[in-house]
Formats: sequence, C-alpha cells, structure tokens
Amino acid sequence: MEEARKEHFKLLPLFTNLFLETNPIPAKTALRMMGKPAGAFRLPLCDMEPSNQEVLRKTLADLGLLK
Repeated sequence: MEEARKEHFKLLPLFTNLFLETNPIPAKTALRMMGKPAGAFRLPLCDMEPSNQEVLRKTLADLGLLK
C-alpha cells in the first residue's frame, strides 16, 4: 500500500496536467511529446496553448518520460 501511495504522489503532477485543457488534448499532446502515435486532433479540438504545453513538457521531463 505504501508503494502505491508513493507512486500516486510521484505521478500526481501528471494527473493534474492532463486536465489543463479539454480531454483528450493534453493526453494526445503528452503522447506526441513522448514520441508515441496519438492521431490527429479533429474539430473542434485544437493544439494546446503553448504555455500549457510547456507545463506538460516540464512535468514529463521531470518524470523521465521524454526521449
């Protein structure tokens, strides 16, 4: 149980950042940043705001998830 708690709090910033904008925009953006296929956005979805992208990129980098 303690190990699960540690992992939860380690990943909590990512959980939060995946809701900076309407889902699935941050999830697809994160997958692309990690070099994974995510598919294109279809209207009415669009790219994340650059400032939110940087927040997400920093979190992914801090967690060691970027190539």
